[in-house]
Amino acid sequence: MDIAKNAQAILDHVNAVIGGQGLAFDANGVAALTVDGDIACLFCLVEADHELVVSFYLGRAHETDAALLHEMLCGNYMGAYTGGGTLGIDPEENLVALHQHFPLPVDEPAWIEEPLGALVGAARYWRAKIKAAGNGPSTPAQQAPAQGMIRI
Repeated sequence: MDIAKNAQAILDHVNAVIGGQGLAFDANGVAALTVDGDIACLFCLVEADHELVVSFYLGRAHETDAALLHEMLCGNYMGAYTGGGTLGIDPEENLVALHQHFPLPVDEPAWIEEPLGALVGAARYWRAKIKAAGNGPSTPAQQAPAQGMIRI
């Protein structure tokens, strides 16, 4: 089975469910959308590993915010509050991300609805926690986007 076509079929299904237009992988195997206007979501096709990586970028966490960081670690424990994904922090920008890897190929693109819905719920939960902590907007530091990368 063609992994890229299978992954695009998943994006096509997501597109239909959300009533979106044009959700498609670029030349680098990346597609992007936003949730609630301030949560960036990237779908990354990793053909060599036969997987689709879904990442939600939620905002910044400061290393001095022990309460938030402790809560995030507790939420990450056994996937308690992550919708099946894993929380992490980009060490260069302190940008919090929620990631999940999905194996490809899949027989039915609609399988994504439940796990993606769980991730969106977790992303909203953690975005609210980050906002409440006063750690600023979810947009990454201004940099030139990589060749072919979609800037949100």
